[in-house]
Amino acid sequence: MQRWSAPSGSGYNGFQPEFNLDFGNLYEKLRSDFGPAARSKASELADIEKEIEDCDAELLWLQSHTMFLRSHRRHLGEYRQCLHSLMSPIRRLPNELTLRIFDYTCRINDLTSGKLKAMPALNISCVCSNWRNLARASPQLWSRIRINLTMMHIDRQGFDLLHMYLVSSQQFPLSFEILGEKLETLEPRQAALCAIVGACSDRWKELTVSQPTFFKVLTAQNPTNFPVLEELSISSFAFRLPGSLDRFQFAPKLHSLSILTFPLAKLLKSHFPWNQLNILTICSYSEEVKHLLDASSDLTELHFCEWADGWFKQTPSPILASSVQTLSLTVAAQTQPGSESLVDVIFASTTCPALTSLYIDRADVEDIYERPWPQENVLGFLNRSSCNLSTLSIKSVPLSDLDLIDILTRLPSLSHLVVDDTGVSYNSNGPITSQLIQSLHAFRYNGKSLTSSILVPQLQSLSLVCSASAGVSDSDIMEVVSSRLYTGGSTYDSAIGMPFLRSVLLRFPNRDVSEEVYSSMKHLEKAGLRAVVIAQARVLS
Repeated sequence: MQRWSAPSGSGYNGFQPEFNLDFGNLYEKLRSDFGPAARSKASELADIEKEIEDCDAELLWLQSHTMFLRSHRRHLGEYRQCLHSLMSPIRRLPNELTLRIFDYTCRINDLTSGKLKAMPALNISCVCSNWRNLARASPQLWSRIRINLTMMHIDRQGFDLLHMYLVSSQQFPLSFEILGEKLETLEPRQAALCAIVGACSDRWKELTVSQPTFFKVLTAQNPTNFPVLEELSISSFAFRLPGSLDRFQFAPKLHSLSILTFPLAKLLKSHFPWNQLNILTICSYSEEVKHLLDASSDLTELHFCEWADGWFKQTPSPILASSVQTLSLTVAAQTQPGSESLVDVIFASTTCPALTSLYIDRADVEDIYERPWPQENVLGFLNRSSCNLSTLSIKSVPLSDLDLIDILTRLPSLSHLVVDDTGVSYNSNGPITSQLIQSLHAFRYNGKSLTSSILVPQLQSLSLVCSASAGVSDSDIMEVVSSRLYTGGSTYDSAIGMPFLRSVLLRFPNRDVSEEVYSSMKHLEKAGLRAVVIAQARVLS
């Protein structure tokens, strides 16, 4: 048998076999040697026993060395991973950019949730020392606080968490959301929490309060100085007296207000700074709204919400909202008995000549909405206002495709269109149909030739959420997108007199789509189009 030898150049100086295993000669002697000749091999047998012992010792050493090498290799892998982490792109970001990301992430910190992920500022500070130092040096991350008084875990964590957030926010202006279900009286711990928030009234920047009981406790110390207050949302309860909001007369930066109702007929007796408002959300409409619009001469955004406690009534003649640029309507299935439809009232009773954006959606998509679409009032509003509308968003409101097409023909300046039929009954004629899709084609064929009239000629952004419209053809949608596709160079097609489509969002929550039809979407970004297709939670492009 050939002797074992270490690989050349290996530098191995360990065990080396010494005994030559000549099995051929041994087998020959086994057949022939007897007597004294057989006993002469005793010394050779002792040498073999010694070499076996040496082999066993070498095996033990090799096993130990193998374990060492495996452990060392594992540590090398861990070390390599740490080096890769040390060289990761996130570590090369400037602190200023990292803080911008943190600021975007820390929209609100829910201190009463009992969950770390609901408190992003605290969560970020637990990642590493560098992030903790950045978070602690950024008071704005800790300044946005939500407290749900009916879901409190204060017994477990005490008030230390709120105190830590207030200290970490330093003197940065605070944004508070004080939420919860309706309570006649507050428990001592809830009242104590509100008292702490109320003591910071000079630092309020944004204040949202969901119940009158909470608001009463927050203002129990009668604060009147709000130097940094910008947004006030108290839209869940009504004010009966004209002086109810007078405490905010010394809020020089206040520009946004959300309320349920207010005694508008006695508006002149109020010392609230109505003339400062740019954004107003209100849950009622009557003839007295004219006083409010006259007092709020700088109003640019007007939001109406059809809540259960709100009241809407048409006025004898339309009220002029001359400065309003954005009008938002949130309708609801459940309203106060005797109240008229929000959409009916607003479109019949308001004129907005400066309007550029119109949003209509529903607050209770799960409920059945049975109010008819007031097409005549809508068209009358558009004709009366003669506005250059650039954005139209209609979500979860049952109007027919023909009504929507009729509206779009009167909006030549429209550049952003959003239609969402979520919550619309499958049995009703929803807005998103093949007829609507085909009408948006840039080159409509009337049977003989291409028509020159283009529906929504300025369209640059299209968003469709097709929940109820199962009969819409994928190929029709792609043809519309292709007909308005940006192909490079200019963003305007002088041949047909319209800009190219720049953004498309298509969602099909309740059905799958043809991947073959939408496969070209993956390449449209190179042509200048931002395209996203989502079908049953699958993102195709």
